[in-house]
Amino acid sequence: MSFNAEDEKLLAQRGMSVKAVLDQIHQFVNDTHPSRLERPCTVGDGILMLNASDCISYQQIFEQARPKLSIQKMVPASGAASRMFKHLYNYSPERISDLTEEFILGFDRFPFRSILETHMSSRGLNLSELRKANDWYRIFDFILGKDGLHYDDQLKGLVIFHRYDEELCTAFDEHLYEAIAYGKQGDGRCRIHFTLAPQHQEKVQRYFESKLKQFEYDHVELTYSSQEPSTDTLALTPTNEPFRDKEGNLVFRPSGHGALIQNLQQLDADVVFIKNIDNVTARSRLSETVFYKQILGGLLVDLRRKIFDLLDKLEREEKALDTALEFIQSWFQPGVPLDMTRQQAIQYARLRLDRPLRVCGMVRNEGEPGGGPFWVKMPGGYISKQIVEKSQVDQTDAHQLKLLSSSTHFNPVDLVCSIKNRSGENYQLDQFIDYTSGFVSEKFQQGAVIKALEWPGLWNGAMALWNTVFVEVPVSTFNPVKTVNDLLRPGHQV
Repeated sequence: MSFNAEDEKLLAQRGMSVKAVLDQIHQFVNDTHPSRLERPCTVGDGILMLNASDCISYQQIFEQARPKLSIQKMVPASGAASRMFKHLYNYSPERISDLTEEFILGFDRFPFRSILETHMSSRGLNLSELRKANDWYRIFDFILGKDGLHYDDQLKGLVIFHRYDEELCTAFDEHLYEAIAYGKQGDGRCRIHFTLAPQHQEKVQRYFESKLKQFEYDHVELTYSSQEPSTDTLALTPTNEPFRDKEGNLVFRPSGHGALIQNLQQLDADVVFIKNIDNVTARSRLSETVFYKQILGGLLVDLRRKIFDLLDKLEREEKALDTALEFIQSWFQPGVPLDMTRQQAIQYARLRLDRPLRVCGMVRNEGEPGGGPFWVKMPGGYISKQIVEKSQVDQTDAHQLKLLSSSTHFNPVDLVCSIKNRSGENYQLDQFIDYTSGFVSEKFQQGAVIKALEWPGLWNGAMALWNTVFVEVPVSTFNPVKTVNDLLRPGHQV
């Protein structure tokens, strides 16, 4: 495998070296492997179910600690809206899918209906008349095309999700509103960080500047970042050679949301809430979501405080070891390595405790696509709590697929994270990635089959070596919008 002078110049522009790329290719081709599921995490076996008293206690812990904490919400927001509207493309009256039929029947309940009517009217078209004529082709064209809402070339965060009287609210608006409800710091600031594609940052920034001015949200602090080009991966041919375009240039591909671990690394906060851009709810139903955010935050703060206290005691008094090992087994890692001296056990306890921490909400599995919580056999031979996606499991292993399908819970991406150590410095998060959980998939590009290399997912392998706690939360706190029809669900109806 060789690179010419132009290749090296291109790599340098991306902040990459030839050695780094060769190491990357070797990692994916030789050192990645499917996750080995031991069993699903269930309530009482990896998933914590809190009673009413626990919930109130943790909510109070969070609210009492909040004035002294630096808090930030992180929202991966580079997703495109076009996938939401996929079933409206290539519409034909003779060939209507179930999703398209549902969309037509529920049309009056979509929050963007009024603004669509305004756009059409400005072009001399009457929406009511087009509906009577059953001319859905032209209606869909105005929803998707640049003469109308242009949702085939829009960020998902800028799609209108809800309508309150005359106020139309996008997913971005709802994340802002939600964060204010639970994320204010003691200095009054509410900080939110959005990860976006570089070409969208200016547009989103202008949008928020207008919103903040309109609603006088002078206490809201918004920041933005993009996935670093240096995290892109080189496309390969089926024989593991660098794939080149028609001009002979190397082809790079975004390496998945796992690369956002570097964006998370740059945040400066004691507590970081992470939530997907499409998981918001109507404001009339927001109180339960806020309540459980406070609960998860309170549990994180409580565990963080106990971990720091144990680390301090382990430095001063050897008798703290038994308490530390019991704490580790109770919350994070069952079993203790055998045949250790007491000093080795103290070192083990320190290493096990002194790492990033995450508390993850889990909902009962109701058939949503995505990953779930599992006990996984790690390369070191021990079992660990992990969030596992279908793509991480060996699709030819019937037993592994059976374990995957038997999961009782689903990962809604409802995370609260602690990324600082006792000294207030950020952990080096790349030291806690399970690089073996990346994967290689086949894609079709420029008329050829290529290998696409994807780093471990942000809440999958990229956080695999964190201390992890799973907590059951109500499914009512999970309101994703994967297709536009999901806006017809109760969680989005005002």
